[in-house]
Amino acid sequence: MKQIREFAGTFTGAFALTAVAALLVTFAAARTPAEDAASSAGDKPTYVGDKACQKCHFQEHKSWKKTSMAKAMKSLAPTAEADDKALFDKKTAAKLDPAKDYTSDATCLKCHTTGYGTETGYPADPKADEAAGKRAAALGGVGCESCHGPGSLYVKHKTAELEKNKDAKFTLETLAPMGMTKPEAKVCETCHNADNPTKAEFKYEEAKSKTHDHPKK
Repeated sequence: MKQIREFAGTFTGAFALTAVAALLVTFAAARTPAEDAASSAGDKPTYVGDKACQKCHFQEHKSWKKTSMAKAMKSLAPTAEADDKALFDKKTAAKLDPAKDYTSDATCLKCHTTGYGTETGYPADPKADEAAGKRAAALGGVGCESCHGPGSLYVKHKTAELEKNKDAKFTLETLAPMGMTKPEAKVCETCHNADNPTKAEFKYEEAKSKTHDHPKK
């Protein structure tokens, strides 16, 4: 009888472990490619890609997709005058060669991608391996995290809190320790400055209004 109880206990324990493992696989499958690529970085904030933000900020994400920020990586590709005269003229005025492919130029990538030059941001070599390819696909363009900071920790925190209370509110002060940054002029000016080949005058308030819709809270 004792042996039967021990066997039953072992079977129950094994069943429970199998169930937990299945749940973990399910949760892992729900992650974005960039979240998966960043999972080994520990508890420091890592880049997870705009799709992680889309889950809660659908309207902002939808409007951002239409902006030049979202298309920043594509603008580095060769541009024919017949296809996009405005971009062709802009490159010409900036003394850039419209026919040249700048998609692997580090000088350009730091401002046309998200997190370039960091461990979990856009990779220096997107073709290095499968993980690098996934990060490149998720972080090409000036995404949410270019302005708001790498999102792994604050996205995880907000998701957990909203599951407990769908009306949960968050402040920059509480999320800043998790990697969130305030999207202010100095953040934009790391790229919109004298080194920018277009030399265009940067007007923060005007530029801010073009990043995405800002729903009233």
